[in-house]
Amino acid sequence: MSQDDVWARFPRGWFGIGFSNEFPKGEPKPIRYFSQDLVAYRDDHGQVQVLEAHCPHMGAHFGHGGKVSGSCIVCPFHAWKFGGDGQCVEIPYARKIPPRARVKAWPIREVNGAVLMWNDPDGGAPDFEVPVLPEIGSASWLPWATHRYHIKTHPREIVDNLADKAHFPAVHRTDIDEFGFDTDGVTATQRVRGRAHFGDGKVDPFASTTTYHGPGVLLMRMDGLMQNRMMLLHTPVDAGTLDLRMGVTLKVVGDEKTTAGYVDMYMANLRAGFEDDIRIWEHKVWRHPPLLCEGDGPVGSLRKWYRQFYRPIGRPEGEAQS
Repeated sequence: MSQDDVWARFPRGWFGIGFSNEFPKGEPKPIRYFSQDLVAYRDDHGQVQVLEAHCPHMGAHFGHGGKVSGSCIVCPFHAWKFGGDGQCVEIPYARKIPPRARVKAWPIREVNGAVLMWNDPDGGAPDFEVPVLPEIGSASWLPWATHRYHIKTHPREIVDNLADKAHFPAVHRTDIDEFGFDTDGVTATQRVRGRAHFGDGKVDPFASTTTYHGPGVLLMRMDGLMQNRMMLLHTPVDAGTLDLRMGVTLKVVGDEKTTAGYVDMYMANLRAGFEDDIRIWEHKVWRHPPLLCEGDGPVGSLRKWYRQFYRPIGRPEGEAQS
């Protein structure tokens, strides 16, 4: 298998399919990720389930007219009922359920106010978890302020930024005084101290710690004028596009109303930074290996870490690749 074939596949790991408030109880939601039509629903017990979207009977889409019943979803065409594990549990007009009456189901976690879906092209079970942020749900921190982008790029381009020290001043008008990067199993962490420059001439000294937990979930702690936390979720829609969701929360200073007044400013600044990146991501080409020079940052080390999530189908981790 060539280098390009390995990198072009969808990665293994946890990926965000939405914030928790995007999944009200009892409302099937058609979604599309990893080039597959899916249906997500919060069942009557409060659990989010994700199944293959099309009924194996005659192909109806569960997300368009389907109904939630208990922990199951009911097909809108002939009322076949499927559980959260994908198994058909009832056909209203048949005494016997065909053995192949099932659809694929995906492991789901709801953590930090977001719904995460496990993807593994080899069909493996989750082998790591995303940590819980104690700030989320605390009275000392605001609820997430959120935004979503649909971007024409591959997730590998976004992850590259974690090690790309040299792009900060050129793209984000940020001076970097200290830059550190390390990996540990399924996590990769960037530590930065620097100064952000704004259009009005203001300068914000900051320190941040940013960690990827697998290939699709980023958690960041930033201490500047105010303390904030950010969560970034980017999930492939197909081979050339992805959804990027971001959430920002601020630590309450004084009272909640006063702190909330700063949220729009923080979100605007973060969005401006991402939109600077998006203009590049959507028009660049993938260079592997890249032509690097002194001062670029440990891009090669990051890609070596990232490749563990792209092992070829059926090939055990650690086995030599062609």
